Amino acid sequence: MPPKILLVEDDIHLTEALGPLLQGAGYAALIAHTAEDGLDKCHTYKPDLILLDVMVPHMGGWALCKALREFTDVPIVFLTALGNSEHIVRGLKLGADDYITKPFNQAEFVARIQAHLRRHVSQPLTQFQFGVDNELQIDLDNYEVLVRGTAVELTPREFDLLAVLVRQAGRVVRTADLLSEAWGESYVDAKHNIKPYIHYLRKKIEVDPADPRWIHTVRGIGYRFADD
Repeated sequence: MPPKILLVEDDIHLTEALGPLLQGAGYAALIAHTAEDGLDKCHTYKPDLILLDVMVPHMGGWALCKALREFTDVPIVFLTALGNSEHIVRGLKLGADDYITKPFNQAEFVARIQAHLRRHVSQPLTQFQFGVDNELQIDLDNYEVLVRGTAVELTPREFDLLAVLVRQAGRVVRTADLLSEAWGESYVDAKHNIKPYIHYLRKKIEVDPADPRWIHTVRGIGYRFADD
C-alpha cells in the first residue's frame, strides 16, 4: 500500500494540481477543503504525512495543527503563502515539521515529502497515550503501562502483543500477523494461543473486560486497538 498524504487546502486549483503530482510520485492523495474535514480524514484514514494550509477554513491551520498533534506524530508540513519568519516559527512551535511557502518548486516539494517520510519511518513512535485524560499510557522503550496513573505489570508475551496492537491503533491486525510480529513466525499457526493472552490483557487494562474499550475482537479476522 502506498504512503497516504493528506492535503488540507481550500484552493481547489492547487489541490487539482497537487493530487496528480503526489500520485505520480507514488503516494495516495487524500484531499480535504476544510480543517474539520481534514481532522475527520486523519482519524479515518491514518495518513503518513499531512500537508496543511495555514488559511484553511473554518478552524484554521494553526488550530488544526495543534489538534492533530494531540493524537498523531506523523510529519506535518505547512504549505502556505505566509512565509515570514514569525509565521514559520509559530508553525514549528505548534508541532509542524516543515514550512513550504507558495509558490514552490515541484521537485523540491516532492523531495521534502520523501525526506520527512524516511525520517518518520526510521524513528517509530514508542510512547502512546489514549483516552481523554490519558488514562492509558504505554511506554514501549521502558516496558511500562499505566492505567489511570497506576502501573500495571504485564508478562513479556502480553506486552509484545500490546505493542503490536498500539503501533497499529485504529487498524485491524490479522491474527496471523499479530502472532508473527509479536512472537515470531514459528507461532503463526498457534492461533488458539492468542485468546488467553488477549483475555489477560483485557483484565489488566480494561475497566470492563467483558465490554472492552481498547482491545476489540474482529470476528474471523483478528483484533483492533481502539484509537480515540
